[in-house]
This record gives sequence, structure tokens and C-alpha cells, in this order.
Amino acid sequence: MFGSGADRMDGGDRARRDLSRRLRRLARLFPLRDIVDERLDASVVQAYYRECHEAFRKHHSPEGAVHMAINEGGRFDPDGFAEHLRRIESRWAGDAPRDVLELGFGQGYNLCWLAQRHRSVRFQGIDLTPEHLTLAQARMAGAALNNVSLQQADMHALPQADQSIDEAFAIEAFCHAGDVPRALSEVRRVLRPGGRFTLFDGYQHKPLAALDADAALAVQLVARGTAVERWQVIGELLTQARDAGFELEAMHDLDRAVLPNLERLDRLIGTVIRFPWLARRALARRAQARSRNVLSGHLLYPTVAMGLLGYREIVLRRSAAPDRLS
Repeated sequence: MFGSGADRMDGGDRARRDLSRRLRRLARLFPLRDIVDERLDASVVQAYYRECHEAFRKHHSPEGAVHMAINEGGRFDPDGFAEHLRRIESRWAGDAPRDVLELGFGQGYNLCWLAQRHRSVRFQGIDLTPEHLTLAQARMAGAALNNVSLQQADMHALPQADQSIDEAFAIEAFCHAGDVPRALSEVRRVLRPGGRFTLFDGYQHKPLAALDADAALAVQLVARGTAVERWQVIGELLTQARDAGFELEAMHDLDRAVLPNLERLDRLIGTVIRFPWLARRALARRAQARSRNVLSGHLLYPTVAMGLLGYREIVLRRSAAPDRLS
């Protein structure tokens, strides 16, 4: 079914050569090493989403989803933008939570979808970007939703009270946590005993030191193209979650399910950078964050297809045991 060992090795060689070609193509447009060496802070993340939100609407999701679609059938379908929410909702069967928190609500797509279907649930959301707050508040008002409360806040210092939330989730937002242990501790603090924290995000399988030069450069450029300081390594994240007081309830590999969306983005970016001299002129007219989105758009598909990056649904549960007294 999967071919001989020689076939698989040959396929791996072709993938590595393709990745090298893509990096050379991008090197004609961007100072790749300088970009990798930059350090990011909250202002860079805010600028990325401020400068890119119109492009997300135009090229990615007119409905305002700012995450990858999950398409199990192997073909891109925009209905897959809601699959994350159906997966979260499926765990509420017959027993919906009272209070739900989203970390990084973006343009409000996720909370609006859930709040319309669960009007007795109190939804809260925090986001770092002021433009997102304005966009999401307008969306909730347009949908006449009065069960959603939104705040501009940082996931490292949540404004929610201790043990006030039954369910928390972050869809492609927790990757922006600069201090992962602190952010995990904050989520655990606000969750009630037994509460869940669901993550959908991209992760490295191995640390950078375990990758060859092209692979390490590619995964770092994908991160920079989406205003991420560095990708979390799956094993390290799970250890940090355990240390913060979470138990792993479930983890699902969604690599194949996001490839149709990544392939679609790859085709779109390919039309932009096909001719370097035209690409340089086009990119020079764009804001920096939107221009650099080309890096992730051109490298995400091969890095996920090669297994350098993976897309996971991770469900963590706060222990039902009371906190130990210090």
C-alpha cells in the first residue's frame, strides 16, 4: 500500500530537494537569516493580525476564520473551518458547560458559531489585538448575541477569576504564548476542577537541534511568517502541561486533514512568487507582516507533508483534586 522502502526513501529525497528549491526561491525575496534572528514581542503579534485581517477575509475565509480547515475527505471544503468547534461541542453531549473561555478569539468566528448554538452557555473571550476586539464585538452585535463577553487581554495574565471556567480552548492561538508554563498555569487557575483545555495548533515533532539545516530553517520561517517566536515541541508541551497540573485526556493527529487547506494556500502563494522580479514589486507594496505571510504559505505544505511540523488536537483536563496547600 505504501510502496517499498526504496520508494519511500526516493520520495523523501524528492521532498528534501523540493524544500531546498523553495528556500532558494524565498531567499531571492527575503533576508531569511535576518528574519530568523529577529525576536518577537506582543507588538509584532498585534501588527501581524492588524495588517493581515483583510487578507484573511479575501483569500482564506470570508466568514472570518483565521485557522486551518480540517477536511477529513482529502479535499478542501470551507465547512472544515467549523470542524474544530464540532469536535469541542461533541464532548458536551447532553451536558453543556456553564462557562466557556476562548484564548485568542480573532475575528470572533469561533465564539459566534458556538454561542448561536448554545444560548444558555456563558461565553468569554480574550485576545491581544485591539482590532480583533472591535471586529468580534461587531460580529456579536450583528448576531444579536448577549451570551458572549469579550476583553482585550494577555493569556499570560487572564482577567478571569479563579475556578470560574468549565471549558477553555485555543485554536491556533496558544502558539503565541511566550512563556508556556505561565500561560498553562493561568488556564489551570481559571478552570474549575475537572475542566478541559482544548488546543488545536501546529507543533514541531523534534527540537531544532535534531533537524538538518534546511528543515530547521524552514520550520523557523513558517513560525516567523505567522508571528510565532518558535513552535512548541509536542513532547515538551505535554511535559509542561503535566507539570502545570493537567492530565492528557486525548490527542489526535490531524496532519492529513489540514493538508488540503495547506495545498490550497501553497497554490495561491505560488502565483505570487512565480516570477521573482514581479514578486518583489508586489511584496514591496504590502505591509511587512502580510508580506512575510508568504514564507509560511510557501513552506507549510511541505513541512507538514514531510513530518517536520504536525497539526494536533490536544485535550487537557485539570485534575479534579483540590490544589495542594503551599
